[in-house]
Amino acid sequence: MLNEQGATVLGRLSHILLYLPNPPNLSNGDDAVSIIQANGNHWRKILSIYAKLVVKEGRWQDYRDGDLLREQAISFQDTLIAPNTGEYCVHWVAGKASWERLGISLTGFTALDAEERAWYKGNILLTPYPDYRQFPNRLIEEIRVWLAHPDRAVG
Repeated sequence: MLNEQGATVLGRLSHILLYLPNPPNLSNGDDAVSIIQANGNHWRKILSIYAKLVVKEGRWQDYRDGDLLREQAISFQDTLIAPNTGEYCVHWVAGKASWERLGISLTGFTALDAEERAWYKGNILLTPYPDYRQFPNRLIEEIRVWLAHPDRAVG
């Protein structure tokens, strides 16, 4: 799907924009259930971690399968993009391959967690690739706290 700026984006540009290196197969459709059916466990993990990070209420599984890609988005392009909403947007750049593709280094970033798995500067969040081995529930909870923190620096 293309947004108004011509960027390759899956979902709706909103509060948290995830950047990944490769898009899924969309042959079954562009909703979460169809993506998981067409792409298997790899994309189930990605969408599950995304849902766990952003769900406000209810079960994250229901949010993943229902509203996740109606309310959030995933970008596969090589530059950070503006959400066109006029609202604050977190640019979640997942995996070192994505950091490098976007020309982002850790210079000036602050470690979000004690294990230094996630880093932030203003509204840019750098994390490991969203896979359960690299992205345990403890890291998800730490990022959820960071996302909800009202006085975090905005860059």
